[in-house]
Amino acid sequence: MKYNLIFGGIRNQDGYEENTEEVLRSFLSEEMEIPNVGDIQFQNVHRLGERSDGKERSIIARFTRFSDHERVIRAAASKLKNKPQFSIYQQYPREINERRKKLIPRMKEFKRQRRHAKLVYDKLLVYGEVYNPDAHREPPPTIPGQPLPNNDGDY
Repeated sequence: MKYNLIFGGIRNQDGYEENTEEVLRSFLSEEMEIPNVGDIQFQNVHRLGERSDGKERSIIARFTRFSDHERVIRAAASKLKNKPQFSIYQQYPREINERRKKLIPRMKEFKRQRRHAKLVYDKLLVYGEVYNPDAHREPPPTIPGQPLPNNDGDY
């Protein structure tokens, strides 16, 4: 999946008869303004299955060369900044996506606090250090008259 990108928000041209690779090349050229898109090589380009929310089906593209993959990712940061209807993201295995989804709210919170935070694969880095959500939990409230827990978490 290292070579795969998922493109969201690209309108379906001709239903199931569309040439998805050409639709993607047109998007890369027109919306992202990437020069020489004809030089980009794909192993496979297709639309994902039907969505239950009525939105456009995303396009998944497997690049032949990782350098093409990186070229598109780099261009996406600047060219799609003011085009929220489109999205481009790396495809990850389901388990990794689930871990990332749990970390995204925390990353957004750090960014609101103007702390340098970024998600790398399934790890949240804050100022270059791996964020461990278990180490940053609030201690449980104490009840007057109750013994404090020892280091093992037992009473």
